[in-house]
Amino acid sequence: MNAHALLFTALLAIASTASGQQQVGAATNSSFVTCHSSFAVGRGPAAPYGVCAHLPRHDADFRERECASIAALGASTVRFGISWRGMQKSPDAPPDFSKLDAIVAEAAGHGLTILPILYWPPKWAQPIYEHLGEYGAFIEATVARYGSRFPAIEIWNEENLAGFWGEAPNPTNYVAALHAAYEAAKRSNPDVTVYLGGTAGVPMDFIEAIYKNGGAAFFDAMNVHPYSHPYAPEGDLDRKLENLRALMAKYGDAEKPIVITEHGWPTHDASVKGAAIIRAGLAIARPEQKTWRAVYAATKAGADGGPPRDIAAAIEEILPPGSSCEACLGARLRDRLAAGDVDVVIYPFDSSFPEDTFDAVCDFVKAGGVLVDTGGAPMWWRCRENVPGQFERLEEDNGTNPLRKRLRVDVDAWWLNPALPHEGRAFPTAAAKDAGYKGDPAGERVYRFQTPRLLQPGDEFIPLLTLPIEEQQADNSKGEAVAASGAASAPSPVVSSSGAASALRSRTAVAASVVRFNSDFKGAVIISGDKTRGKVATNNEENQARYLARAMAIAFTEGVERYFCYEYRAPEEDPTYSEDHFGITHANMTPKPAWGAYRNFVLARPVGSVQMPGPWHDEARTFFYPQWTRPDGTPAGILWKTGATERMALRFSAGVPSGAASAPSPVVSSSGAASALRSRTSISFRDYTGRTVVPARDADGAYLVPVGESPIYFEGGALVR
Repeated sequence: MNAHALLFTALLAIASTASGQQQVGAATNSSFVTCHSSFAVGRGPAAPYGVCAHLPRHDADFRERECASIAALGASTVRFGISWRGMQKSPDAPPDFSKLDAIVAEAAGHGLTILPILYWPPKWAQPIYEHLGEYGAFIEATVARYGSRFPAIEIWNEENLAGFWGEAPNPTNYVAALHAAYEAAKRSNPDVTVYLGGTAGVPMDFIEAIYKNGGAAFFDAMNVHPYSHPYAPEGDLDRKLENLRALMAKYGDAEKPIVITEHGWPTHDASVKGAAIIRAGLAIARPEQKTWRAVYAATKAGADGGPPRDIAAAIEEILPPGSSCEACLGARLRDRLAAGDVDVVIYPFDSSFPEDTFDAVCDFVKAGGVLVDTGGAPMWWRCRENVPGQFERLEEDNGTNPLRKRLRVDVDAWWLNPALPHEGRAFPTAAAKDAGYKGDPAGERVYRFQTPRLLQPGDEFIPLLTLPIEEQQADNSKGEAVAASGAASAPSPVVSSSGAASALRSRTAVAASVVRFNSDFKGAVIISGDKTRGKVATNNEENQARYLARAMAIAFTEGVERYFCYEYRAPEEDPTYSEDHFGITHANMTPKPAWGAYRNFVLARPVGSVQMPGPWHDEARTFFYPQWTRPDGTPAGILWKTGATERMALRFSAGVPSGAASAPSPVVSSSGAASALRSRTSISFRDYTGRTVVPARDADGAYLVPVGESPIYFEGGALVR
């Protein structure tokens, strides 16, 4: 029997025990999970733990194995989309539920319920807001058929994205569909819980528009997908949820549950977005330059907490032979620029940039250096390094970032210029071809554009990728979501006196360009609005596991009712495509470390646990200590800190004080100083992999725990002063 077969046998053994709804007493063959008798798994439709798994895409045998593996995980609910278009080919034919019947039965056989996403209308029912009667009939029939087997339903998925909504997102039209679906579902089963369609991110303006259109009456639970990858969850997930709850309170909806039906971190290989543009752009920016000394201005630390060397290595591979690239964080970037041994600074490929080093980069370009930003929307997400290696991601600027304007870079997009498309295919100019550009023959997917409006006399604007606006608008009939036509304000490219792009049509949009400064600035900037296939920045599998455990702890502490990990199994077809690597198992369903992290969280915080109110992080949001009471009354919790690991002296009470208004705030110390309060409570500790941690104790009885990025669970007492 091979290793995979041994592991799968162990998973099935756990699944059969877990289906009995109580104790898991045996360890698996996985090195990521260690179980002990005081940890119990709870199951049932009310359980807060779920996963996303694309069960309808596979055959019955594969689904059976995947359901068994999910049951072994400790999740109770599987979320996936139900394709109405695949079930009802014409309005005259009734929906065909045969395949869905089989999937529901297979899941139920492993103690799993389904959270269905009810969307993907057939062509004859598009746009959905003009076919509300047909949509309502489909919802009503589905809910009637499955009854209590579908205790909750989700109305659409990421309706704030054109790719899922089917056209430019419109909250008014979505509320119309939500209204029809809600009333139809309640007619069939008044007890069914209707979730708002999970939004991509936490789009406050879009959600507020739903409220303004009366949408609050037509959903029972708020639902968001608050992704922060590749960044850590702290300072992002918690603030998003707090802002969301405040918005709900503004409209008198604060008591409604919040659910997260997608959240996770991909583990794809690092890649360089816009490699062809970078190579051609550098050749145009400095034709005489043969090798380059590059620095990657990172906004995320690497797996070891230092610079992301994997991305620097990927950049070095696309540069001319003899070139070099170093990934730099904060002070190191400033030191390199001050030393004068840098030719080109490369910003991250996800539209972020380190705001706190921008002055140094601006001076570098002004003095003659080259800046590359191929993230799509240049300098869009401001990031600030609050502590070494730890970045806070600030709000996007919506086109008004004054720092970008200091570099005379002017971004354009459909919401700023109605003549521009949401996205399209752009092709190389003669200047790009002359510089050796070799990209996709079918054109590059682009969604952001540039203009020369801010340039000074003498500055050269050299387009590299362009697309005709009229042709892109004609593609609207093929399903492209584009802005309304009729505006003639798309800028004509301003080019150098050499006429490198003089043949360009007047109604073209520039999606990639080089600016060569010949004014008070002497350097160059290379920009691309290329739309990447997935996220470029990544995490390794250990970080995925750590982040998942920390995110689950944050979510439940912030009052989230249910949490669904995205996703269960990774397809792993393209090694550099983020969407293929979100899974907490590999394609063959062998566990990643995140599988064990999820499993151990469920064991440490079993169904029926209640969060302790009160403080759960320090003022700087660098030390975190969410706590809860397990169903048997035992206090427990999880703790970690961002940045370097530190040995902390931790003290615990014997239990949760009766009638306490809030959980006590912990006071920790890096020293073993004597204290009048001596901890005599016996606390057990385990790390996020399930392994036992046995910390030393000081003279006062405090536990000396090494607290760092890897979370540690404790059980048997509450963290106190």
